[in-house]
Parts: sequence; C-alpha cells; structure tokens
Amino acid sequence: MTISGPDQHDATAMQRREVTFASGGDTCAAWLYSKPDSQGPRPLVIMGHGLGAVREMRLDAYAERFAAAGWSVLVFDYRHLGASGGYPRQLLDIGKQRADWHAALKFARALPDVDADRIALWGSSFGGGHVLQIASEDSGVAAVVAQCPFTDGPASLRSRVRIAPFSALMLVAAAVLDTVGSWVGAKPLLLPMAGTPWMPAFVASPDALAGASALLPPGTRLSRRTSALLERLLSLRARISTNIESTRDDGSEEPPSTVGRDSMWGVLHGPKAEFHAANALAARLALRLPLYRPGRALARSSTPTLLCVCDNDVAAPANTTKRLGQGLAHVHVRSYPCDHFDIYVGDRFEDAVRDQIHFLTTRFASTRAS
Repeated sequence: MTISGPDQHDATAMQRREVTFASGGDTCAAWLYSKPDSQGPRPLVIMGHGLGAVREMRLDAYAERFAAAGWSVLVFDYRHLGASGGYPRQLLDIGKQRADWHAALKFARALPDVDADRIALWGSSFGGGHVLQIASEDSGVAAVVAQCPFTDGPASLRSRVRIAPFSALMLVAAAVLDTVGSWVGAKPLLLPMAGTPWMPAFVASPDALAGASALLPPGTRLSRRTSALLERLLSLRARISTNIESTRDDGSEEPPSTVGRDSMWGVLHGPKAEFHAANALAARLALRLPLYRPGRALARSSTPTLLCVCDNDVAAPANTTKRLGQGLAHVHVRSYPCDHFDIYVGDRFEDAVRDQIHFLTTRFASTRAS
C-alpha cells in the first residue's frame, strides 16, 4: 500500500491522494478522496468503471459529489488498464477484475477514519455487473449502486447481433484468433471498445464512439498514428467528441505510454499527459462475455441495491436488468430516458448522481443507527 501527498481541489475543500493497493501479484492505482474537516469514522464509496474504461473517464465527477457529501471515496483502475499494473496491457479478465474489487474492499477496511460497516460499492456498465456479484460474496458491504449495469451476457449478445451482426461476427472471429495466440505467447489482438456498427468493436452502435469519447476530459489527444488514420476517414472523425484532439505529424516525440503498443485504434494522452488510455481491448474477451451473468447474483444477495438503468441502452438492455431485480425487496430501480453513455454527462448525470446520493445517504444513516 502506498499513499502520496494531497492534490487540492476546488470549492468542495476536498483532498485527492494517489494510492495503490495490492491485487494478485500486481498493484491497482487509485484516487482516495476525503474532506479534511470531516470527523471519522466516515462512510466510504469504492468506485470502478466499465468495459476497458479508466477512472479519468468521468468517475472523478461522481467522486467529487460523493466527497462533498462528506464521504471518503476510493476510485481505482483495474489491473492491465490505466495507471494500474499488470501485463499484457489492455487485457480484461473477468476473474481478475472481481479479485480487484475484493482487494479494494480489503484496502478500504484497513484505512484509518473509515467506518468498515459503512462501505458501499459503486460500479458502472461492466463494473455495475461486478458489484452485484461482489455484494453476493461479501455480506459486509453496506450498499450497492449499479449504474447502466451489464447484467446478462446473452441479453447483451442478442441486442448486439440485432444492431450490428457483421460486427459481432468479426469480433468472435478475432476472439478465437486471440485466444489461440495467447496459448503460444503471442501479443494480444486488440479491438476497439467502442465503435460503429461496421467496426469489430465490443460496443458497436451509431452513437457509441460519440458517447464513449465524450467521457474523456477536454484536451485529450489521439496518438499520431490514429490521427493520421482519421484524416483519411473524415466521417469516422466526425463521430468523435470534440473533447479529443488530433496530433499532427510534426516530428516531435510522443509521451511514453502505459498502455503498451499503439494499435490502429489509438492511444489517448490526457491533458498535460496526466493519464493514458486506449480504445482497445484484447479480443479474447468476446468469448467470455456471453457467459457472464452477474445480474443473477441479485437473488443471492440481501444488500440494499440501487439499479440506475438507461431505458434506451443497447449495450446493457434495461428490460433484462429490471426483470432481474423485480420482486426483490432489497433492490431499488431508477430509470432514465437515455442511452448507455448519456448517463455520465449533462442532465442525466445530474439526475443519476442526485438519486445515488439520496440512496447512499439513507443507507449510511440506517447502517449507523443499527
């Protein structure tokens, strides 16, 4: 475990510190938020992102609201992604990610000034499915917030095939090649996390590129290689958020990246090179996704759970998630008239974070009273 000095933020008077914790044989990088004037022991919210995403993709916006409510917040990157350790890079292993959640819980419970009985899990998209599973395995979790959660692999696959059948076929073919390559030690075959219906992307829809890229902070830069490619594919460039800038081939050296080799899908450099990300994941994951059904864990858990579902979600179908939570007394559902990525920004973000703070406030108060 390591903890660096404070990073002072704005009017919320919070501190954000860089920390690391062990998971398996590697380390997970995280932000630890707290308010200096708060009196412990305090509740804490552990936060993890979705499919291949990193903490800089709008998790800080939620964390700042939770910290302003007087709670500590731990926001981490999974192994193999972002600032965390683990090789090869851009690998998403479902078992390892769930182990990262358990490691984050262990780390949080050992923190000073944290009430170990009032720790909540907050996961979005693929992370939203993970937290349902983790809560069913750890009865000490006080509450769960699952935002636009991936709850059922078969349902997501059916939605995917209906919208982009050729893309799904390409993804599966690449997954077979990547899996076979992994047996002989080949580097991962990387495919985009988000893309258009004609791309072999994990999330493929007309709005996926625009929605996913809007989560990155303004001033994020594409790698030179991908910038050059998009100059020839202007219709594709038009789908990407204006938060992302191109890099011209001026002969200057690009900053070193933590995400490994630059695929055609591009390495992303954060403003002032404060982070690195990539719109790419090892293709082998596509053979595992249809088998993952974390929403079934809802019936095996009694942890108070808030499901924030997007009614127009094609990546994580809302009707399936609602059905899995139906009739369960510990499950609360809030619906939002938006697509999968819309809930992270604008009015939908404000609606969702307000509902989440109300739910967690009530649950933390109830846990303290008991």
